[in-house]
Amino acid sequence: MQNYDAIVVGLGGMGSAAVYQLADHGIKVLGLEKFSLNHTNGSSHGKTRIIRTSYFHNPFYVPLVKRAFKLWSNTQAESGRNLIKMTGALLYGLPNSALIMGGITCSKRHNLPYEVMDSQTAATRFPAFKADEEEVAFYEEGAGILFPEECISAHTTLAEKSGAKLHFNEPVTRLSFRNGGVEVTTASETYNANYLVLMPGAWLTNLVPELRLPLQTERQVVFWFKPRLSQEIFAPSRMPVYVWQMKGEKYYYYGVPDVGHGVKAAKDHDGELTPPDQVQREVTREDEAPVKQFVMHHIPSLDESPISSTTCLYTNTPDGHFIIDFYPNHKNVVIVSACSGHGFKFSSVIGEVVREMVQDGESKFDLSLFKINRFKNRPKDG
Repeated sequence: MQNYDAIVVGLGGMGSAAVYQLADHGIKVLGLEKFSLNHTNGSSHGKTRIIRTSYFHNPFYVPLVKRAFKLWSNTQAESGRNLIKMTGALLYGLPNSALIMGGITCSKRHNLPYEVMDSQTAATRFPAFKADEEEVAFYEEGAGILFPEECISAHTTLAEKSGAKLHFNEPVTRLSFRNGGVEVTTASETYNANYLVLMPGAWLTNLVPELRLPLQTERQVVFWFKPRLSQEIFAPSRMPVYVWQMKGEKYYYYGVPDVGHGVKAAKDHDGELTPPDQVQREVTREDEAPVKQFVMHHIPSLDESPISSTTCLYTNTPDGHFIIDFYPNHKNVVIVSACSGHGFKFSSVIGEVVREMVQDGESKFDLSLFKINRFKNRPKDG
């Protein structure tokens, strides 16, 4: 039986950052992944991700994303890989929409620079977009694109250079907590460790069913569209990443400029709930219809039909906030999951948070929003 200081289960965006942080600080760590490196079954693929500082979801996240930016920059320099590209971000919506008001509130609270412009001004500065007359645009410079597959490859490569052992295509079948340590059984081996970090994304409830976490796995579909004309206006130098709340809609549309794959566009949430091992991977016309309609209306210089698409998963908590906490009554077991569709940008800093929790028993960041016990008295669904 092999022994380690720590075992990390799951090597997507979060897990790859955690094994890097642990190994880089001298901890003997094993990473276990159910699938291959940079697989397409979970939540960490898709060529690009948005990273932004003015966090309209909740100002609580701003200290974390500021540190994430710094760590992504450090990892880019250390790995020599292209991980991040700054573009700025545009939020479009009615002046009193949750999206616009959230951006303003967050920016004011954290003294972040921003500007709000009417639809005509926005169209002049950013000609890729066509807003309705009553809509406004919120712009911030502190935003850009992450390249997720490159980020994961950078973290895993650096982790192995620091001594981490990474096992892919080795699913975990059983966990045992005993004598202040943990025992992890996989399809091929059993391992012992002092600490365990669970970061398996959509498969968390399969590993710890006894916690009865109220998580839901949601199918998401992402599309890429080819510029029909004026290709230069869709380049990262001219087109920011964007999030759009259309009138009367609860959910957002979002996307990124053309970095070589076409312009990315998708609807955030409102997907089918599904077990993670039973996801419908075939993309249908019904999936395409709302995104195509959005693109035709608001980004009219793109082709009407997408050139490619992919499915991915969100693992959602009822309140949309993460889980970052110790397993109840086990201070040597850390759980990180359920990032509810907005987690990848935080991978770098969450890796650091995990390392602090393992080494020091706590993190320097305020994690109060992410505690497991917030679900304790929640009524059962149904």
